[in-house]
Amino acid sequence: MSISDISETRTEPKVQLIIPASSRYLRLARLTAAGLAGDLGYPVDAIEDLRIAVDELCAAIIEDTTPRDELELTYSESDGGLVVEGICRARSAKAPELHSVARELLNMLADKYSIGAVDGHRNFRLVKYAEGSAG
Repeated sequence: MSISDISETRTEPKVQLIIPASSRYLRLARLTAAGLAGDLGYPVDAIEDLRIAVDELCAAIIEDTTPRDELELTYSESDGGLVVEGICRARSAKAPELHSVARELLNMLADKYSIGAVDGHRNFRLVKYAEGSAG
C-alpha cells in the first residue's frame, strides 16, 4: 500500500492511494475521501454520501479479483468538486455491471459518475460537490 501526494501542472495537487483489490481495504478508500472532503469544508451529509458512493464504485470494479490485484485511486479537486477516479489493474474483458439498487443509490448520492473498462482494466470516475450538483 502507498499514499503519495503528486503535484501536476495545474495548481491543485492529487492524492493517490494504491491498495490491494479486496473489500477488506475499501475502508481506506472511504476514509481518504472523507478526510479530503472534510478538509474542503464539505458538510457531514455530503461526506457520508461521498463515502457510500466511493464504496459502491470500488466494490464494483474489484469484483472477481485475485489477492495480487491492485486498486489505484486518485483524489483531486476540480471545479469546486472532489473527483475520485479508480482503476483496478486486474484484467477484465468487460465493464462491471452495477446492481440496480447500487445504480439508484449512486444516482442519489453522486453528482456525476461513470463506470466502465478501458484497455481491459475496470475503472470509475466520481464527482461530488459540497452543496449538490454544480455542473
